[in-house]
This record gives sequence, C-alpha cells and structure tokens, in this order.
Amino acid sequence: MKTLKKSSSLTFIAGASLALAGLAPQASLAHTTKKAHQHTTSTRALVRADERHLRADDARISNLEAEVSELRSQLSTQKVSGDQMETKQQQLETQVAAEAAKEEQKNNLVFFRGGFAQLAQKRENELLTGSVLNGDPNSYNQDGWYVGAGMDFRASDDLFGLTDLVALDAELFFQYQNYGTTTNGLVNYASGGALHVENQVTMFTLAASPKFKFNLLDGDFRPWVAPVGLAIQVISPPSSGVTVLNPAVMLSTGLEYRVWKDIWLGTDFRYQFGGGDLDYTARTADGVSVLNSSTTNGLQAGGYIGIGF
Repeated sequence: MKTLKKSSSLTFIAGASLALAGLAPQASLAHTTKKAHQHTTSTRALVRADERHLRADDARISNLEAEVSELRSQLSTQKVSGDQMETKQQQLETQVAAEAAKEEQKNNLVFFRGGFAQLAQKRENELLTGSVLNGDPNSYNQDGWYVGAGMDFRASDDLFGLTDLVALDAELFFQYQNYGTTTNGLVNYASGGALHVENQVTMFTLAASPKFKFNLLDGDFRPWVAPVGLAIQVISPPSSGVTVLNPAVMLSTGLEYRVWKDIWLGTDFRYQFGGGDLDYTARTADGVSVLNSSTTNGLQAGGYIGIGF
C-alpha cells in the first residue's frame, strides 16, 4: 500500500513536469510574438514619423525653390532695369559730350580774301573816263584785282533742326576792287588838252548775305552757297551823272577746308548785278549818245584764309 502511494506520487510529479514542460514553450512563443508585434509597431511609427519629416522637408524645399525663383526674377528685373539705366546714362553722356563739343567748336569765321576781278563792260566814254571828249575812247580797265575781309556768323548748326548736314551763316564782308587807270576826259577837255590826268578806276563793295554751308568729312570740308545777297557799291571815278553809290545783287559760291585746328583755306566765286542808279547818258539834240552810262556788273574769283572764333 505504501508502495502504491509512492508510485502514484511519482506518476503525479512526472505528469506535472510534463505539463510544465509543455507550457514553457508556449509561454516563450507568446513572449516572442509580443515582442515582435511591439517591434513592428515601433518600426511603423518611425516610418510614419520619417514620412512626416520628409513631407515637411519637401514643403520647405518647395518654399525655398519658390523663394529662389522669385529672387532670380527680381535679380533679372533689376538687371534689365540696370541695363536700361546704364543705356540711358550712356545716351545722356553722349549728348552732353556732343553739346560740349558743339560749344567748344568755333563756328564763326573771320576771313581775308583776294583774287581776280573783272567788270562786265569797260568803263569808257564816260564823263570822267577816256572818251570822245579827249580823243581817247579806249581805256583798258575791264580786268583787275580785289582784296577784302569779312565774317561769317553762325545762325544755326542744323538749319533750324532740319538736318545736321547743313548749317546757316550770316555773311558780312567788304572788298576793294581796282581796274587800272583811265584818262580823265573832263579835265583834258576843259584844259584844251593842256592837262592829262589819269584816274584810278576803283570800286568799294559792302555786302551781306545768308550762306548755307554743307558739313562733309566730319565737318572739315564745307562747300557753301550764298544764293542772294545785298551789296552797296561805291565807284570811282563817279558816273556820267556824278553818282557814286549803287545798289547791287550778289550771288556767290565756294568751298573751304580745315587745314589745322581752326585755320581754314577756301576759294570763292562771286557775281554782282548792279542797279540802275548809274544809268546816266549824255545825248545830242538828235538823240545821238555822246557819253555812256556806267556799269558795275562783274565777277570776282579768288581765295581766302579764315580763322574760327
């Protein structure tokens, strides 16, 4: 009986041990499963957190890119504005330099002229020149020479805004013309041939006219034309009507070239048409002309030297 009890106790102990042994793996598996589940949950949380951080970073990057793009746009606009300002500044500087150059340029001119002069008709058979009164109707006083001086005053550099190629000057000049000598017929006749007097045939001209100058070769070469001008002539000896003053119309053209700084050399051609104040004649009772009228029509051709001021 005692042995039977002891066997039952061993059997119970053995059964309990087997039961415990069977429960131990299950407990361990449950613990491992729990730990794995906890680890998975933690990993998912981390991934979600990382995703939130990435989204936030993407948003910040997008904002930064937008700001950079805006800054680039502003810089581009400022660059364009800066280029425009620089262009305008260069234009203003160019205009200022051009105006300064115009102010420094000496457009007025004082000139000294000389050359050949010729009357359209000889002054002969007049009261105080070689005539039939003294038996000397031939006088050689048609060709001569002249000297003079004058000034060009600049009125407009660009023909009053029409073109930079043409400038307008106001010309004022005087000249002395000499055509040789002739016999004083009146003195010869009054003295009965006892006196023989020679007169100088001369003329003084004062003239003014508009002058159009064409600026070529950067302004160093200037052809010009004065289409019409007013001249006042003083002749010697006086006409047959004892008149010394005569109005005239003068046409002229020429060209000039800057040789050094403000020194100019030029050449010109002028023609003058005298008025009718000297148209006095002496006629006989039957209408035969005895004394001629005086003519002041003629030309001048020569050169000049000018100084800008």
